[in-house]
Amino acid sequence: MDIDMKKYTAILLGLLAAFALQAQPEAVFNKLIKQYTWNSDGSMTYRYRKEVKLNTHMAFNQLYGETFIIYNKEFQTLRINECYTRQADGTIVKAPDNAFNEVLPAFAVDAPAYNHLTEMVITHTGLEIGATIYLDYTLTTGVGYYPFLDVAETIEEHAPVTECEVSITMPADEKLTCGISGVDSKEPTTHTENDMTTYTWQFRNLPAIPLESHRASEAVPMLFASNAGGENGIAWLSAMKVRPADCARLVDKLLQGITSPIDRANAIQRFVVNNISTINLPVLLSADIREPSVVLSSAYGTPAEKAALMASMLLAANLDAQILAAFPIHAMPIAVGALTDIRVRTGGRFLSPVRMDAPDPALRATRDQFWLTGDDGVNMVQIVKRAARLACSAQITLGKDEATVEGTVTDSEDPAAKPDFIGKTPLQSSAGYTVYALPVPRHQGLDAWRLTLGSTRTQPYELPYALTETCDYTIDLGGRELKTLPFRKEWSGAAGKICLSLQRDGNKVTVHREIELTHPVISPEAYADLRALILLWQDDAYRTLILKDK
Repeated sequence: MDIDMKKYTAILLGLLAAFALQAQPEAVFNKLIKQYTWNSDGSMTYRYRKEVKLNTHMAFNQLYGETFIIYNKEFQTLRINECYTRQADGTIVKAPDNAFNEVLPAFAVDAPAYNHLTEMVITHTGLEIGATIYLDYTLTTGVGYYPFLDVAETIEEHAPVTECEVSITMPADEKLTCGISGVDSKEPTTHTENDMTTYTWQFRNLPAIPLESHRASEAVPMLFASNAGGENGIAWLSAMKVRPADCARLVDKLLQGITSPIDRANAIQRFVVNNISTINLPVLLSADIREPSVVLSSAYGTPAEKAALMASMLLAANLDAQILAAFPIHAMPIAVGALTDIRVRTGGRFLSPVRMDAPDPALRATRDQFWLTGDDGVNMVQIVKRAARLACSAQITLGKDEATVEGTVTDSEDPAAKPDFIGKTPLQSSAGYTVYALPVPRHQGLDAWRLTLGSTRTQPYELPYALTETCDYTIDLGGRELKTLPFRKEWSGAAGKICLSLQRDGNKVTVHREIELTHPVISPEAYADLRALILLWQDDAYRTLILKDK
């Protein structure tokens, strides 16, 4: 009996140890320090220090074994102050010279104008479970590179942070405009010395970034700061170059025979989207935005450069054009680094320079703030919010071996929307029965979102936008007998409502599917309702017909 008890006790202790090991995070940031120093001449210094303790093999094999620093050698100097690893037994392993390697950032590979950008890859050495990485570097930016201090700092990591400090030092006679979202924080402490004032924010025991998809942006802890009176975005937009004369000859050739203003604008957008490659360069990594003529001749550009080119082409075509920039509504002050979208307004529409099917900014009117260029400068504009709508009608004929689907998009905020569910599909019979799945829009509507829905939620869930979707089907059964029983399923909750129905009238079957998602951001308390709505919409029992062959 004593032997068995000892055996069971040993097993229990082993299980407890295993559970404890499994529960610990992959790594922990013991310390994380970020320091910005803005000088009176416009130069800036950024110092970054971290201490990361590694708890698992994944932590150093896949997560924290390397550090990546992207910078512009033409204006910036990188200095590694300290880089070493303290192993579990206290042994210090300093990073050798070959641990520091410069490569070209992936986004600059096909953009020669940005080939001067450098990505420093630091490979940390001496890594093992229980080891701690120490890294300290300084990035110094010369005069004339940054037009203003622009901070949009995320205050969380993929691992817990025990101690985090963010500080901004600037001339005492300059005003700092700052704000924090997504986390409770006290006012920064201030200290003035040698005509420089330092503002410091302290955070302790920050949790790791939640492993939850579709997290609402306002739930992400962020620090925004500016020395431009909170109008960085305005200054940046004002500096964008629009040059209609540079594009006049191209526009004349491109628009030959096209007279409708809408068609002319669409042709210009199509040219910019399809013929000018998009380089997703971080906004403030380039000293300035290139001229439209340069973007045109190089055939590539950043979203901002493509927007300036599109505006230039529209003006050259005697169409109105204003550049619109979108920032999160909680980004106060407006940090250019927090830019979420850039468009060109023409004829009352907001055209994307990056994609033809970009959603209307009005769908995000409750989550973004919009700034528009004009003759009187840059001004904030209000866009009336609305929900997306999609209504489809399909007529389906079930033949012997195939189903023929005809249909239309009867309502959509996109006037050019076309049905992508029409055509012929084979039917397969087994043991005298055929199972037929109703076609659904593949590139529009709820099914196109491909949402991930966990069973529980701790963070607000962000949908692409509020949506009302309706699909009506009329099915000619041909020589088959419907075995699916008629149904009518209705449900409503905090996240929206749904109605699903099936009726039979002789050899015809009608199916009605309608869902309304009323809120683009769903609180954790309302998440269960959202999940129930979407799972019901996706339930095969309500969009599959079981048919008996005759």
